[in-house]
Amino acid sequence: MFPSKASNFFTFLVTIFSVTRCHADLLNIMPPNFQQAMGLAHEIWHNPQVMEETGQQMIQSFQDATAKLQEDHVGIQTVFSAFNSETLSTIKTAIRGTSSRHNISAQCENDTLIFVEGLALRQTWALRMFDATGKPPSGIMNGDIHWLGKYHQCINVTAEVNVTQIDNSTHLEYPFTGQHCNLLYPLAAPGGNSSAPGQGAMGNMFALMQSLLVGMCVPSSCSALDIETVFNATLAEIAYQMNKTGNKTATGVHVQCIQQYTDWDGGAIAVMCVTSLLLLLVVIATAYDVITKQLQLMKIKMMESPHAKMYTSDNGLLQGHRVDEHTPLISDGQHTQETVNVKVRQEHGMAAKILLSFSLYTNGAKILNTTQTAGTLQCIHGVRFLSLSWVILGHTYVFAISIIGNFGDFGALIKRWTFQAIVNATFSVDSFFVMSGLLVTYLTLREMKKNEGKLNWPMYYFHRYWRLTPPYMLLIMVYVPTFKYWASGPLWPAEPDPFCKDNWWTNLLYINNVVNPDKMCVAWSWYLANDMQFFIISPLIIIPLYRSGILGTVVLLVVMLGSFIATGVISTVNDIGTSLAAQAGANGANGFDLIYIKPWCRIGPYLAGMLFGYLLYKTECKQKLHWSLVLVGWAVAAISALAVLYGLYDQFQGYPLSNGVAAFYNTVSRTVWGLALGWVIYACCTGSGGFVNTILSWEGFVPLSRLSYCAYLVHPIIMMLFYLSTETVLFFSDLMVVYLFLANLVAAYGAAFLVSLVFEAPMLGMEKAIFRRGK
Repeated sequence: MFPSKASNFFTFLVTIFSVTRCHADLLNIMPPNFQQAMGLAHEIWHNPQVMEETGQQMIQSFQDATAKLQEDHVGIQTVFSAFNSETLSTIKTAIRGTSSRHNISAQCENDTLIFVEGLALRQTWALRMFDATGKPPSGIMNGDIHWLGKYHQCINVTAEVNVTQIDNSTHLEYPFTGQHCNLLYPLAAPGGNSSAPGQGAMGNMFALMQSLLVGMCVPSSCSALDIETVFNATLAEIAYQMNKTGNKTATGVHVQCIQQYTDWDGGAIAVMCVTSLLLLLVVIATAYDVITKQLQLMKIKMMESPHAKMYTSDNGLLQGHRVDEHTPLISDGQHTQETVNVKVRQEHGMAAKILLSFSLYTNGAKILNTTQTAGTLQCIHGVRFLSLSWVILGHTYVFAISIIGNFGDFGALIKRWTFQAIVNATFSVDSFFVMSGLLVTYLTLREMKKNEGKLNWPMYYFHRYWRLTPPYMLLIMVYVPTFKYWASGPLWPAEPDPFCKDNWWTNLLYINNVVNPDKMCVAWSWYLANDMQFFIISPLIIIPLYRSGILGTVVLLVVMLGSFIATGVISTVNDIGTSLAAQAGANGANGFDLIYIKPWCRIGPYLAGMLFGYLLYKTECKQKLHWSLVLVGWAVAAISALAVLYGLYDQFQGYPLSNGVAAFYNTVSRTVWGLALGWVIYACCTGSGGFVNTILSWEGFVPLSRLSYCAYLVHPIIMMLFYLSTETVLFFSDLMVVYLFLANLVAAYGAAFLVSLVFEAPMLGMEKAIFRRGK
């Protein structure tokens, strides 16, 4: 007797082996008499009487065959010789019986019979359908449990049937085409929780991690429910006959048939119309910019150049100007640029400025400009780019782990100490919280000081909302309705984000991490919700800091203490693990929902950033610390950061942490990381950064830093586009991951540049034009 879960899994494999019987590896583990085994497999197909007599024999034969693999391969011709008239009759009888007992559609039944008869007659189209079905490969015990088959080969098959007329003439009919469907058998323990929310594209990817998948090529007239009913009925019957216990109920096979989208629906057409109008506006704005502003700007620069100064004669023609010893060797570029800007601004009204905000020429120059104004915290650009690169590296593993064929190798991989930086890549998000808290505190306090403690608080909130929301919402508008038309494949989702239809408004209000978090639209947007929530309450700390450093610090520490208490209690009560992959509590609690995305548990690094932002404001980035203090600061920061990243190494060597220790780590680790990174930024900005500051302040990071927000928005879409459209599983190695990471990084920033040009930069330009923020 088998345990129920193991029995179900075994019976599922029996059925799959029966369906995928011509694979060479499978033939090696078949009983010696292949003809008899094939006949038995056909009779198993919904024939309880035969199963009653031969169920235990099949189990024994598989056990014996597994113990001693055959050395002789059976050719494909031998496989199909099993389809003799008697076997064919048995299959047809089983199909008709199944259809009558389980309400399978008549068309599906008829087309399936045509398919089986085509196999028996060795017709090419039927063999191609059979060949396109996924089959058990080598490496199953190493985690190769996704047998995708050949998607495009399947959908390109058209059945051909010779129909005889009354006058004995014949003609070809084409009753159906091939359809790719995935059979998923869940392997996770009952009641297990996924560590990530949502369905759709991301939900499918995480579901695959816990399921055996077999790609089936079936007639297009069969629905997913038809196929699911057939397989569940088969598994239930076999399991009943094996165990002689329980009842004959469905055993958990889920079927997804991949739809082919050719005709665009109304939502996609509406999105394309809006996007086309936006692109048309960009083209018009760019042409207007080049024809009016840029040509005029070039003319003014030519006239005011000290190297070859030009003047206009009475007849309006440009004449040359003599260069002598009084001509300066280096022009005053700032004066010339200011003169140009003033002259250009004087000739453009509000409408023209709004139009120019959509210009590719101007926006591209702004994005790629590496010039940094005085007072800029230059190292921030390097930290921002490297942090997002870390995010993309972590997601390169996470998004691909559902479709890799050597999942078993991760047991050894995760034990490598170097891999701890990947396991703990979630700290990269805390780096963004640190930078956000530091910048908002530093810049706001400087603005308040300049205005004697006053600040336009409505504009404070509006600017932040306008800075983040338009590209965010526009991306959702384009991604959700049109993603299904971008590609196709055996894993391609019917809807990329089904929850967006009902929950998009939570994203718009930045509350999607606390309202319906299990149905989150764009699952990676939880970070944006947290960041906006922290920003909203930031004046409650910034104003006290401006009035009194001690008072503000006390308020900050009280909020931090409250976060510690909340995180510690939640982690202890629910027995939450220390890593995102292990954050399923003993009571079925979901650590992702309870801790990972909740603002009261994630605000620690933001507060650490606010603390260092205040220190930079007070010192005006000019404080010079004694070399001994600098050395101590760097040592403490380095040790703390390394302890956070690599302190869990023993846990992955088989020495799990107690609930109390895990709760302590969950409580303080992210804040410790935030304080360590805060010191790095503080040291670099006050002249104590050394070569670290030299690296982080490289001007090449400036445009990449500007693109980081859009790159964060688009990089999961880039990954899903690639991973879900692949027709084969991936086999991970260090070299493969490096290759995929670099590809994802370049693709994400390339797409971010386009999104920023069309969506982000124009919105910022409009705000500046309307509110005259540049003056």
